[in-house]
Amino acid sequence: MMFLLACGAGGQTPPSPNPSAPQPSTPLSSADPVVHKGLFTIDAVVTDAAGKPILDLPPPDLTLLDNGQPARIRTVHLSRAPSEPPPELIFIVDTINLSPQQLAQTESALFHFLLRNNGHLEYPCFLYRLTRDGLFSSLRPLTDVTLLVKELEHQRSQLPLWSADSWGKSFSGSWDSGVPRNQLSVRALGSIAIQQRDVPGRKLLVWIGPGWPVVGGGENEFDEITELSTRLREARITLQNINPWLNPVPTFNYRDHLDAPRSQKEMQPANMALQVIAMHTGGLVLDSSEDLDEDIARCAKEVQSFYTLTFNPPHTYTVDEYHDLRVELRAGTARPSMTVRALTGYYNEPVYFDNPRPGVEKVTVAQLEQLVHSQTDLLRKLASLELVERISTPRLDALLNVVHGERERQALTADADLSIALAPPPDDILKRPPPPLEEQRAILRRTFDYLQNAIPKLPDFYASRNTTRFEEPAERDNESWKQSHHDQTLHFATGEHATVRYRNGNEMVEQKKKLGKRPVVRGVRARSLETSGTFGPILSYVWTAAASSRGTLKWQRWERSKYGDVAVFSYSAASPNVGPDITYCCLPQGNGTTPYQNKADSYGEFAVNPDTGAIMRIVINADLDEERDPDVPLIRSQIIVEYGPEELGGKTYICPHRSVEISRGRSVRELHEWGMSFSLYSYFETMINDVTFGGYHKFGSESRILPGFEQTE
Repeated sequence: MMFLLACGAGGQTPPSPNPSAPQPSTPLSSADPVVHKGLFTIDAVVTDAAGKPILDLPPPDLTLLDNGQPARIRTVHLSRAPSEPPPELIFIVDTINLSPQQLAQTESALFHFLLRNNGHLEYPCFLYRLTRDGLFSSLRPLTDVTLLVKELEHQRSQLPLWSADSWGKSFSGSWDSGVPRNQLSVRALGSIAIQQRDVPGRKLLVWIGPGWPVVGGGENEFDEITELSTRLREARITLQNINPWLNPVPTFNYRDHLDAPRSQKEMQPANMALQVIAMHTGGLVLDSSEDLDEDIARCAKEVQSFYTLTFNPPHTYTVDEYHDLRVELRAGTARPSMTVRALTGYYNEPVYFDNPRPGVEKVTVAQLEQLVHSQTDLLRKLASLELVERISTPRLDALLNVVHGERERQALTADADLSIALAPPPDDILKRPPPPLEEQRAILRRTFDYLQNAIPKLPDFYASRNTTRFEEPAERDNESWKQSHHDQTLHFATGEHATVRYRNGNEMVEQKKKLGKRPVVRGVRARSLETSGTFGPILSYVWTAAASSRGTLKWQRWERSKYGDVAVFSYSAASPNVGPDITYCCLPQGNGTTPYQNKADSYGEFAVNPDTGAIMRIVINADLDEERDPDVPLIRSQIIVEYGPEELGGKTYICPHRSVEISRGRSVRELHEWGMSFSLYSYFETMINDVTFGGYHKFGSESRILPGFEQTE
């Protein structure tokens, strides 16, 4: 989140109340419900008895069964929906598994298909060629038939995805010379899925031919099929197989092997057959016709005729947990001989959702204080506890004074930081009744005047800023992307000393000095937590959000603080125009440099001096929910700022003393499969920036600080 933390003048008598200030108990206005997609996207094709696609079904007529149990469909829409990217038709020219005569027949049929309708294509096409030298692809999806024909005729170069030499094997020789065609073919399919997973929209992948030999593989066959199944699902690939020729192995019937393996023990070579994989993706297997042209046309009819569904898989602690999946028609809506084809199953992984950290003891502030004073096995106990109440900075400082080990002090600070948004313990809450509604309004008017009149009169100044970063330990080299992080305890990662200067309303961060160094782990992309615009419009943001037409503002409690009793109000803001900026770097798609940026609803509280209106503490929580928005890479984004009096040029101002920012989001892992490198989301991890401010000094000249500073470094 990007905020501005500004000092404000304190100890002054507020001007007369402003009637435009927000009022407590402002109702939240209603709004149109927001549609939230599920984590998984699948495509379903509904056909009649003649195989003709049906597209006039109301979306509620589709139901989803996950392991035989009804699953909630988050969204469903037709292929022609405006939000749906254009689908893509992909052909593979398989020179490895086809005889020269079959290859010539395949290329001829593709020529006929491309040149029909006077060479007009209604959707983009993509061409892959699998050869003994490697896998080659079109440079981009094409609607220009002339270019596709040139690729078929070898008059236009294709992009090499990988070469046989790079795999460390030689694939020279005739098409049936005994080379491991099954390994090469599966590698090609996996590579296509990896390349296409970054391309939005559905893809219909047509593989012509009998496929590859079904022979035994290595001990990691189950790992390969789980990865292949996952990559095809991520890429939204439906695999269609056309084989107008006789089966080269008459005794093999793919229908006998459609049950997906649940473990390496259940794994059979036939599970990796082309026809079996096609059926699992919801595709067609056309092996009873001798009309290749007609079969290609039949497959192509389904390119733009489908329903897209999204749903969330259930939480699991089991790696590679297979789930049967069925899309059905709601009872009473099915027409005679209607058929629904879709993905038949998926492998669920613990990493898809955040799971509670095991072995954590929940404690109150009083119990934490007792634990610290006992000094018994302190580091281990601090690493496995979670506060259920917010510990105030004075109480934390008191505990830090009796803890002498540096690692114990860091663990204690991290535990305290994670409690910033919680309610305080009962002994920090004043047993005073809420003020009358008119007095609440008076306090808010004083706060409004404080923001309007005191903050813009700040002098130029500079201050020191000390940042401590806490992170989870680095990922182990052999740690799977599918599992939760092996160690979620927070440790000191790095620190920074800097000087923050204000002059003429501009912020400059100077003299940065890093402390500590993160370990570098192969295959893991480092994720940083940057609090840009630290001295920015956070005060105005909360006020604007609470005062918006879709915001709420209400009394919360009286509370003790280091500088006297404070009045605490809670707020929520649902307007995207005033929401905090949520920024995450970076998304795994593409080259890994695309940031995620969005605005989130927010909620939180602020504590004010009831006499002056000065804000003494602000808590802002981005309204994030992984069940509601599972594709958002962040599930926790919070910031707290505490203020206190500082003397500048003989006058007292209220300035930031401490801030804590917490982020919990998905890590990004780099994988290497089938000769391709790509990035994907892995386990969730927490990061904390604990920042203290001090050493405030006024510059010689007076000037006015305006809101909306821009940081320069």
